[in-house]
Amino acid sequence: MTSAPIRLALPLIGRGLWTGGFVYLKNTLQLIRSRLARDIELSVFLSPAEQEKFGTELAPLVDGRLIVDPAIVQSGRGGSLARALVLGRDRDLERLLVAAGADVTFEVASFCGARFGLPVIAWLPDFQHRYMPEMFTRANWWRRELGFRAQIGSSRTLMVSSETAHRDIERFYPASRGRTHVVRFAIDLDITQYMGRSAEMRAVYQLPGRFFFLPNQFWCHKNHSVIVAALARIKAEGVLKGVPPVILSGLAKDPHNIDYFDKLISEARAAGVDNHFRYLGLVPRDHVLSLAASCDTLINPSHFEGWSTPVEEAKAFGAPLMLSDIPIHREQAPHARFFDRRSDVAAAEAMIEIARRPPAPRAPTLNLVADQNRRLNDHAASLLRTIKAAVGVGRAV
Repeated sequence: MTSAPIRLALPLIGRGLWTGGFVYLKNTLQLIRSRLARDIELSVFLSPAEQEKFGTELAPLVDGRLIVDPAIVQSGRGGSLARALVLGRDRDLERLLVAAGADVTFEVASFCGARFGLPVIAWLPDFQHRYMPEMFTRANWWRRELGFRAQIGSSRTLMVSSETAHRDIERFYPASRGRTHVVRFAIDLDITQYMGRSAEMRAVYQLPGRFFFLPNQFWCHKNHSVIVAALARIKAEGVLKGVPPVILSGLAKDPHNIDYFDKLISEARAAGVDNHFRYLGLVPRDHVLSLAASCDTLINPSHFEGWSTPVEEAKAFGAPLMLSDIPIHREQAPHARFFDRRSDVAAAEAMIEIARRPPAPRAPTLNLVADQNRRLNDHAASLLRTIKAAVGVGRAV
């Protein structure tokens, strides 16, 4: 006799304001639907505004199980957060999820109380505020820090996205030891569909045969400036014509540094490398994926990452990678070409080295699909273990 599936309720990660969070949510829903449907019954809880904006896209992934209520607007903030902290539970959210029959829920950048009436998995994506406090106002730093402390200090099952983050959480918050699960994010893509659009992408965006692709959002910590400086150095050495251009996409706005994008483009123009540092705009997601599938090499020069979605996408297509030498990149893509993220000399050397090699042939599609399936199976297995652990903790409590 088979046991009934665990009923899992998920929030809209980042309230729909974080593109990476929405991609993560959709991919998780698809992962569970395709690989864990016998074990997990999914629902997503949304505010009415979130339902209007995202419901059509999310409903098919959960067979229409959307929990929609105005109370979700206040969940994790204002009076609901105060009650969760003082009284131990966000009663309105608890009422909704219990009425929907949920067995366990996720908590992301929120807190629903130490004595919440359901088992809770707290996903702590990264610890950027500990490494780059300058990226946060004092109030935002403490809001994030106290939120993590509240989650870790309660009987939460804790989830992180990498062994790097696992080491970090145990270093910064020793009380997390023994309760933290590593669930490495893997992405599920129709590889053939996107790899078959190479000629189309080159025609649409007037791209040469070889190009670097840098699809990060224009946030200061993404470190685009080291690539501008590297291109300026390559030009000074007289070899810029032999180096593929860097093609960029992403949101051109850093909420922490409003002038960052304009300053970056001005620096490229002043250095005379703006033709090699081309911003396409905020392009459709299917184009982002097709460009990642078509590029000579994907670049990520970031000072800090959680678990990079662009890197994961490039891995799916077998695209070569040029990555900043940070621990998470070494864990996520150990065979990449690494460079010192603080050094335009190192970045220039890497770009010239790549340009002087013939384009690397992609692995056969069958191999890419097999590699992707292996990563997805690992993701599904670790996620299921984490969910079952949370339910077990809840029953014990």
